[in-house]
Amino acid sequence: MNINSTKFRDLKVIKFKKFSDIRGNIIKIFNKKKRSLKFDCFESYVSLSKKGAVRGLHGQIGKFSQAKFICCLQGKALDVAVDLRKNSKTYSKVFQKIISSKNLTGLLIPKGFVHGIVILEKNTILVNFCSSPYNPKKEFGININSLKLNIPKMKLYISKKDRNLKKLETFAKIKK
Repeated sequence: MNINSTKFRDLKVIKFKKFSDIRGNIIKIFNKKKRSLKFDCFESYVSLSKKGAVRGLHGQIGKFSQAKFICCLQGKALDVAVDLRKNSKTYSKVFQKIISSKNLTGLLIPKGFVHGIVILEKNTILVNFCSSPYNPKKEFGININSLKLNIPKMKLYISKKDRNLKKLETFAKIKK
């Protein structure tokens, strides 16, 4: 596994290695001994989504904030994160990256970001490891439609809850 830094402090892009033989493939997706991967998992989720499904952008406030480790087991997704760490050089900037079962790429997103995904292929399976428990009373989010993203033309399926989230520009003005 190769771990690469980005212009966003502590946001890492992980390139997995696949080992293949006559039985199939195996991919190690996490190794705690990697010093540049500072992550403790509290809970994890697996999502199976149809093409066009949008999840997020979600985050949790203050001490309830979650770091996330995301990887794609099947299919393809556009992964999106926005830095909401007040004193960060990349405050309110958008990070986006295609993760897929073919490019063997995962992400480590630090605390202080909101996170979401747009599913680009049918039957996409993602695994999302979280550093702290989900707390619906401390959750907030940003409407994905308020971001300038490179989303291919397709029908998007966005939950009512996510359609009603604040726009990034509104949120950024409140937090400054």
